[in-house]
Amino acid sequence: MKWKTKWLLAFILVLGIVGVTKLEELGIIHKPVSQYVTTGQDFLVMKKWVASMLDNPEDELLAVNYENSLLGTYESMQPFKEGVIISYPQPIAIEAQRDGLVIFTGIKRQTGKTITVLYDDGDEVTYGFVGSFSKLPYTSVKRGDTLALMEEEALFFMVKRDGANLDASLLPAYLSGSVE
Repeated sequence: MKWKTKWLLAFILVLGIVGVTKLEELGIIHKPVSQYVTTGQDFLVMKKWVASMLDNPEDELLAVNYENSLLGTYESMQPFKEGVIISYPQPIAIEAQRDGLVIFTGIKRQTGKTITVLYDDGDEVTYGFVGSFSKLPYTSVKRGDTLALMEEEALFFMVKRDGANLDASLLPAYLSGSVE
């Protein structure tokens, strides 16, 4: 394609996105399209669509207890920004809590090395102050896969559910698995 055609297509795409957003704000479109695109749910839909094309059925088994997770064995938890800082007696491996997709690995100003996972149930979980990454962005993960390794004894932890951050008071229950 020529560069003029590419720019024209990009302009039409941006104009379409802005137009749909405005129609949504005016109440003409009742389905929350902008929330669908900005929360990362499009990744989940694409992942499930590709899996259905590959005839790769998802496991129907449900683990009642996941004993190998060390995330719930913290010493203390303090609110920090939109999440919490969790301290541990020693560095641990950060493991995927459920099946999902890594949507970010990189360095953020406030949380250092950070990895964000979008789980299949829609929860977007961010782990910050990690030492080294074990997964690359846009990598599928299964429950128990190592996402990152801690170098220090502290970890930033934040959960977004339905586009809103879970309150810091709910995060201990979330780590224990009792928040649904």
